[in-house]
Amino acid sequence: MMTGSKDTLTCGVALCTFNGRSYLDEQLASLLDQERRPDRIVIYDDGSVDGTWEFVQEWAQNAALPVSVYRHPERMGYIKNFEAAVQALDTDLIFLCDQDDIWLPNKIALMANEFAKHPDLLLLHTNAKLVNAAAQDLGVSLFEALRLSESERRAVLAGNALEILCRRNLVTGATAAFRRCLLDIALPFPAALVHDEWLAIAAATHGRMSLLDTPTILYRQHANNALGMPLSKWRIWQLLSAPPGQFHAKYAARQGELMRQLSKLSSMHAIEPPPFLPEMKKHVEFRSHLPSDKLKRIASIFSEWKSGRYHVFSNGMRSVVRDIVNR
Repeated sequence: MMTGSKDTLTCGVALCTFNGRSYLDEQLASLLDQERRPDRIVIYDDGSVDGTWEFVQEWAQNAALPVSVYRHPERMGYIKNFEAAVQALDTDLIFLCDQDDIWLPNKIALMANEFAKHPDLLLLHTNAKLVNAAAQDLGVSLFEALRLSESERRAVLAGNALEILCRRNLVTGATAAFRRCLLDIALPFPAALVHDEWLAIAAATHGRMSLLDTPTILYRQHANNALGMPLSKWRIWQLLSAPPGQFHAKYAARQGELMRQLSKLSSMHAIEPPPFLPEMKKHVEFRSHLPSDKLKRIASIFSEWKSGRYHVFSNGMRSVVRDIVNR
Protein backbone atom coordinates (compact mmCIF):
# COMPACT_ATOMS: atom_id res chain seq x y z
CA MET A 1 0.00 0.00 0.00
CA MET A 2 1.29 3.44 -0.89
CA THR A 3 1.70 5.59 2.19
CA GLY A 4 2.82 9.06 3.08
CA SER A 5 2.82 11.69 5.78
CA LYS A 6 -0.33 13.63 6.38
CA ASP A 7 0.98 16.29 3.98
CA THR A 8 1.76 13.84 1.17
CA LEU A 9 -1.27 11.58 1.03
CA THR A 10 -1.24 9.71 -2.26
CA CYS A 11 -4.37 10.15 -4.39
CA GLY A 12 -5.92 7.67 -6.79
CA VAL A 13 -8.91 7.98 -9.10
CA ALA A 14 -11.34 5.09 -9.67
CA LEU A 15 -13.07 5.82 -12.97
CA CYS A 16 -15.81 3.46 -14.13
CA THR A 17 -17.01 3.39 -17.72
CA PHE A 18 -19.85 1.90 -19.72
CA ASN A 19 -20.65 3.14 -23.23
CA GLY A 20 -19.45 6.59 -22.25
CA ARG A 21 -17.39 7.55 -25.26
CA SER A 22 -19.42 10.73 -25.85
CA TYR A 23 -18.22 12.44 -22.68
CA LEU A 24 -14.88 10.82 -21.85
CA ASP A 25 -12.67 13.40 -23.61
CA GLU A 26 -13.81 16.20 -21.31
CA GLN A 27 -13.70 14.11 -18.15
CA LEU A 28 -10.24 12.69 -18.79
CA ALA A 29 -8.90 16.12 -19.74
CA SER A 30 -10.22 17.49 -16.45
CA LEU A 31 -8.30 14.81 -14.52
CA LEU A 32 -5.05 15.85 -16.19
CA ASP A 33 -5.84 19.53 -15.61
CA GLN A 34 -5.95 19.15 -11.83
CA GLU A 35 -3.84 21.58 -9.82
CA ARG A 36 -2.77 18.55 -7.82
CA ARG A 37 -2.65 15.66 -10.27
CA PRO A 38 -3.63 12.17 -9.11
CA ASP A 39 -0.80 9.73 -8.42
CA ARG A 40 -2.63 6.98 -10.25
CA ILE A 41 -5.82 6.39 -12.24
CA VAL A 42 -7.63 3.09 -12.56
CA ILE A 43 -10.23 2.76 -15.30
CA TYR A 44 -12.62 -0.19 -15.10
CA ASP A 45 -14.86 -0.75 -18.11
CA ASP A 46 -18.10 -2.69 -17.78
CA GLY A 47 -18.26 -4.31 -21.20
CA SER A 48 -18.70 -1.20 -23.38
CA VAL A 49 -19.57 -1.71 -27.05
CA ASP A 50 -19.36 1.91 -28.29
CA GLY A 51 -15.59 2.26 -28.58
CA THR A 52 -15.05 3.31 -24.97
CA TRP A 53 -12.76 0.37 -24.18
CA GLU A 54 -10.54 0.94 -27.18
CA PHE A 55 -10.37 4.66 -26.44
CA VAL A 56 -9.34 4.31 -22.78
CA GLN A 57 -6.67 1.76 -23.69
CA GLU A 58 -5.06 4.21 -26.10
CA TRP A 59 -5.48 7.14 -23.72
CA ALA A 60 -3.81 5.22 -20.88
CA GLN A 61 -0.74 4.55 -23.00
CA ASN A 62 -0.27 8.26 -23.70
CA ALA A 63 -1.25 9.73 -20.32
CA ALA A 64 1.41 11.65 -18.40
CA LEU A 65 0.80 9.63 -15.21
CA PRO A 66 0.28 5.96 -14.29
CA VAL A 67 -3.03 4.61 -15.64
CA SER A 68 -4.27 1.02 -15.37
CA VAL A 69 -7.20 -0.20 -17.44
CA TYR A 70 -9.33 -3.27 -16.84
CA ARG A 71 -12.46 -4.67 -18.41
CA HIS A 72 -15.34 -6.92 -17.44
CA PRO A 73 -16.19 -9.04 -20.50
CA GLU A 74 -19.84 -9.02 -19.43
CA ARG A 75 -21.83 -6.36 -17.62
CA MET A 76 -21.50 -6.41 -13.84
CA GLY A 77 -23.47 -3.24 -13.11
CA TYR A 78 -22.08 0.01 -11.72
CA ILE A 79 -21.92 -1.13 -8.07
CA LYS A 80 -19.73 -4.17 -8.80
CA ASN A 81 -17.75 -2.17 -11.33
CA PHE A 82 -16.85 0.43 -8.70
CA GLU A 83 -16.12 -2.33 -6.19
CA ALA A 84 -13.52 -3.76 -8.58
CA ALA A 85 -12.07 -0.33 -9.42
CA VAL A 86 -11.45 0.81 -5.85
CA GLN A 87 -9.75 -2.48 -4.98
CA ALA A 88 -7.30 -1.96 -7.85
CA LEU A 89 -5.93 1.20 -6.19
CA ASP A 90 -3.28 1.23 -3.44
CA THR A 91 -3.27 4.99 -2.78
CA ASP A 92 -4.01 6.58 0.59
CA LEU A 93 -7.07 8.37 -0.80
CA ILE A 94 -9.50 7.08 -3.41
CA PHE A 95 -11.59 9.47 -5.50
CA LEU A 96 -14.71 8.04 -7.17
CA CYS A 97 -15.14 9.24 -10.73
CA ASP A 98 -18.02 8.97 -13.21
CA GLN A 99 -17.37 8.94 -16.95
CA ASP A 100 -19.58 11.87 -17.90
CA ASP A 101 -18.74 14.69 -15.48
CA ILE A 102 -16.05 17.39 -15.53
CA TRP A 103 -13.83 17.93 -12.50
CA LEU A 104 -13.04 21.49 -11.49
CA PRO A 105 -9.26 22.12 -11.32
CA ASN A 106 -8.99 22.38 -7.52
CA LYS A 107 -10.95 19.20 -6.67
CA ILE A 108 -8.10 16.88 -5.64
CA ALA A 109 -6.03 19.58 -3.93
CA LEU A 110 -8.99 20.89 -1.96
CA MET A 111 -10.20 17.50 -0.76
CA ALA A 112 -6.75 16.04 -0.07
CA ASN A 113 -6.02 19.07 2.11
CA GLU A 114 -9.14 18.33 4.21
CA PHE A 115 -8.00 14.75 4.78
CA ALA A 116 -4.51 15.96 5.72
CA LYS A 117 -5.96 18.39 8.26
CA HIS A 118 -8.34 15.85 9.80
CA PRO A 119 -6.78 12.40 10.43
CA ASP A 120 -10.11 11.05 11.72
CA LEU A 121 -11.92 11.90 8.47
CA LEU A 122 -12.82 8.71 6.56
CA LEU A 123 -15.00 10.08 3.74
CA LEU A 124 -15.61 13.53 2.30
CA HIS A 125 -18.14 14.65 -0.29
CA THR A 126 -18.83 18.03 -1.82
CA ASN A 127 -21.32 20.17 -3.61
CA ALA A 128 -21.48 20.24 -7.43
CA LYS A 129 -22.77 22.43 -10.23
CA LEU A 130 -25.53 20.72 -12.19
CA VAL A 131 -25.14 21.05 -15.95
CA ASN A 132 -27.00 19.65 -18.95
CA ALA A 133 -25.67 17.23 -21.56
CA ALA A 134 -23.79 20.09 -23.27
CA ALA A 135 -22.18 21.11 -19.92
CA GLN A 136 -24.33 24.26 -19.71
CA ASP A 137 -25.11 25.45 -16.19
CA LEU A 138 -28.64 24.54 -15.02
CA GLY A 139 -28.56 27.24 -12.34
CA VAL A 140 -28.89 24.86 -9.40
CA SER A 141 -26.36 23.19 -7.16
CA LEU A 142 -26.34 19.53 -6.17
CA PHE A 143 -27.10 20.34 -2.53
CA GLU A 144 -30.04 22.49 -3.60
CA ALA A 145 -31.37 19.67 -5.77
CA LEU A 146 -31.00 17.28 -2.82
CA ARG A 147 -32.82 19.77 -0.58
CA LEU A 148 -30.03 19.55 1.96
CA SER A 149 -31.36 21.33 5.02
CA GLU A 150 -29.32 23.47 7.38
CA SER A 151 -30.03 21.05 10.23
CA GLU A 152 -28.74 18.13 8.14
CA ARG A 153 -25.65 20.10 7.19
CA ARG A 154 -24.93 20.97 10.84
CA ALA A 155 -25.40 17.36 11.92
CA VAL A 156 -22.91 16.09 9.32
CA LEU A 157 -20.33 18.73 10.22
CA ALA A 158 -20.74 17.90 13.91
CA GLY A 159 -19.99 14.23 13.24
CA ASN A 160 -23.59 13.06 13.60
CA ALA A 161 -24.29 11.92 10.06
CA LEU A 162 -25.40 8.33 10.65
CA GLU A 163 -29.05 8.95 11.52
CA ILE A 164 -29.44 11.22 8.50
CA LEU A 165 -27.83 8.67 6.19
CA CYS A 166 -30.16 5.99 7.50
CA ARG A 167 -33.05 8.22 6.50
CA ARG A 168 -31.73 9.19 3.07
CA ASN A 169 -28.51 9.29 1.11
CA LEU A 170 -26.78 12.66 0.89
CA VAL A 171 -23.55 11.47 -0.73
CA THR A 172 -23.07 11.59 -4.49
CA GLY A 173 -20.18 9.30 -5.37
CA ALA A 174 -18.94 11.53 -8.19
CA THR A 175 -18.06 14.18 -5.57
CA ALA A 176 -16.69 11.77 -2.94
CA ALA A 177 -13.26 10.65 -1.77
CA PHE A 178 -12.33 8.31 1.07
CA ARG A 179 -9.37 6.77 2.84
CA ARG A 180 -8.46 3.37 1.46
CA CYS A 181 -8.64 1.87 4.96
CA LEU A 182 -12.42 2.29 4.76
CA LEU A 183 -12.49 -0.68 2.39
CA ASP A 184 -11.46 -2.93 5.29
CA ILE A 185 -14.88 -2.18 6.72
CA ALA A 186 -17.04 -1.66 3.65
CA LEU A 187 -16.16 -4.61 1.38
CA PRO A 188 -17.96 -6.33 -0.16
CA PHE A 189 -20.47 -3.68 -1.26
CA PRO A 190 -24.05 -4.80 -0.53
CA ALA A 191 -25.96 -5.35 -3.78
CA ALA A 192 -29.10 -3.70 -2.39
CA LEU A 193 -27.41 -0.40 -1.50
CA VAL A 194 -25.73 2.08 -3.83
CA HIS A 195 -21.96 2.05 -3.34
CA ASP A 196 -21.66 5.73 -2.40
CA GLU A 197 -24.35 5.60 0.30
CA TRP A 198 -22.85 2.39 1.70
CA LEU A 199 -19.35 3.86 1.90
CA ALA A 200 -20.77 6.91 3.68
CA ILE A 201 -22.70 4.77 6.16
CA ALA A 202 -19.65 2.62 6.88
CA ALA A 203 -17.57 5.78 7.40
CA ALA A 204 -20.14 7.34 9.72
CA THR A 205 -20.41 4.10 11.71
CA HIS A 206 -16.68 3.68 12.29
CA GLY A 207 -15.36 7.21 12.23
CA ARG A 208 -16.33 10.50 10.66
CA MET A 209 -17.60 11.64 7.29
CA SER A 210 -18.06 15.24 6.32
CA LEU A 211 -19.01 17.57 3.49
CA LEU A 212 -17.82 20.69 1.73
CA ASP A 213 -20.24 23.28 0.38
CA THR A 214 -17.78 24.08 -2.41
CA PRO A 215 -18.64 22.60 -5.84
CA THR A 216 -15.83 20.39 -7.17
CA ILE A 217 -17.40 19.00 -10.37
CA LEU A 218 -19.77 19.85 -13.17
CA TYR A 219 -22.36 17.10 -12.60
CA ARG A 220 -23.81 16.30 -15.98
CA GLN A 221 -27.52 15.46 -16.25
CA HIS A 222 -28.56 13.59 -19.37
CA ALA A 223 -30.84 10.80 -20.57
CA ASN A 224 -28.29 8.02 -19.95
CA ASN A 225 -27.30 8.79 -16.33
CA ALA A 226 -27.04 5.62 -14.25
CA LEU A 227 -28.09 7.85 -11.36
CA GLY A 228 -29.11 11.47 -11.58
CA MET A 229 -31.20 14.16 -9.98
CA PRO A 230 -34.99 13.97 -10.49
CA LEU A 231 -35.39 17.57 -11.57
CA SER A 232 -37.79 17.33 -14.48
CA LYS A 233 -41.55 17.66 -14.31
CA TRP A 234 -41.76 14.34 -16.13
CA ARG A 235 -39.74 12.63 -13.39
CA ILE A 236 -41.94 14.16 -10.71
CA TRP A 237 -45.03 12.94 -12.58
CA GLN A 238 -43.53 9.45 -12.76
CA LEU A 239 -43.10 9.42 -9.01
CA LEU A 240 -46.62 10.66 -8.35
CA SER A 241 -48.25 8.27 -10.82
CA ALA A 242 -46.42 5.16 -9.59
CA PRO A 243 -48.72 2.31 -8.49
CA PRO A 244 -49.87 2.60 -4.84
CA GLY A 245 -47.48 0.85 -2.48
CA GLN A 246 -44.55 0.72 -4.93
CA PHE A 247 -42.54 3.26 -2.98
CA HIS A 248 -43.16 1.47 0.31
CA ALA A 249 -42.00 -1.87 -1.07
CA LYS A 250 -38.72 -0.27 -2.20
CA TYR A 251 -38.45 1.61 1.09
CA ALA A 252 -38.88 -1.57 3.12
CA ALA A 253 -36.29 -3.41 1.04
CA ARG A 254 -33.72 -0.61 1.33
CA GLN A 255 -34.20 -0.02 5.04
CA GLY A 256 -34.31 -3.73 5.82
CA GLU A 257 -30.99 -4.29 4.04
CA LEU A 258 -29.53 -1.24 5.75
CA MET A 259 -30.44 -2.52 9.20
CA ARG A 260 -29.00 -5.95 8.41
CA GLN A 261 -25.74 -4.41 7.23
CA LEU A 262 -25.46 -2.14 10.28
CA SER A 263 -25.95 -5.13 12.58
CA LYS A 264 -23.38 -7.09 10.58
CA LEU A 265 -20.83 -4.26 10.82
CA SER A 266 -21.33 -4.08 14.57
CA SER A 267 -20.84 -7.81 15.14
CA MET A 268 -17.85 -8.13 12.76
CA HIS A 269 -15.94 -5.21 14.25
CA ALA A 270 -16.99 -5.62 17.89
CA ILE A 271 -18.62 -2.23 18.24
CA GLU A 272 -21.93 -1.26 19.76
CA PRO A 273 -24.79 -1.17 17.23
CA PRO A 274 -26.31 2.28 16.68
CA PRO A 275 -28.61 2.94 19.65
CA PHE A 276 -31.44 4.12 17.42
CA LEU A 277 -31.80 0.82 15.54
CA PRO A 278 -34.78 -0.49 17.60
CA GLU A 279 -36.77 2.71 17.01
CA MET A 280 -35.79 2.71 13.36
CA LYS A 281 -37.03 -0.88 13.05
CA LYS A 282 -40.40 0.10 14.54
CA HIS A 283 -40.77 2.91 12.03
CA VAL A 284 -39.76 0.80 9.04
CA GLU A 285 -42.20 -1.95 10.00
CA PHE A 286 -44.95 0.64 10.45
CA ARG A 287 -44.44 2.23 7.02
CA SER A 288 -44.15 -1.20 5.41
CA HIS A 289 -47.56 -2.33 6.72
CA LEU A 290 -49.86 0.68 6.41
CA PRO A 291 -53.56 -0.13 6.89
CA SER A 292 -55.48 -0.31 3.62
CA ASP A 293 -58.52 1.41 5.15
CA LYS A 294 -57.98 5.14 4.75
CA LEU A 295 -59.42 6.23 8.11
CA LYS A 296 -57.41 3.62 9.99
CA ARG A 297 -54.34 4.59 8.00
CA ILE A 298 -54.69 8.28 8.86
CA ALA A 299 -55.23 7.49 12.55
CA SER A 300 -52.17 5.23 12.70
CA ILE A 301 -50.06 7.76 10.80
CA PHE A 302 -51.06 10.47 13.27
CA SER A 303 -49.98 8.22 16.16
CA GLU A 304 -46.64 7.51 14.46
CA TRP A 305 -46.19 11.23 13.81
CA LYS A 306 -46.62 11.96 17.53
CA SER A 307 -43.84 9.47 18.32
CA GLY A 308 -41.40 11.70 16.43
CA ARG A 309 -40.12 8.84 14.29
CA TYR A 310 -41.31 10.41 11.03
CA HIS A 311 -38.97 13.30 11.67
CA VAL A 312 -35.98 11.15 12.69
CA PHE A 313 -36.23 8.24 10.25
CA SER A 314 -38.19 9.67 7.31
CA ASN A 315 -38.67 13.08 5.71
CA GLY A 316 -41.16 14.53 8.14
CA MET A 317 -44.40 15.93 6.71
CA ARG A 318 -43.48 14.93 3.15
CA SER A 319 -43.41 11.29 4.24
CA VAL A 320 -46.67 11.71 6.15
CA VAL A 321 -48.42 13.01 3.03
CA ARG A 322 -46.95 10.19 0.95
CA ASP A 323 -48.21 7.60 3.45
CA ILE A 324 -51.70 9.11 3.58
CA VAL A 325 -52.05 8.72 -0.18
CA ASN A 326 -50.05 5.44 0.03
CA ARG A 327 -47.70 6.35 -2.82
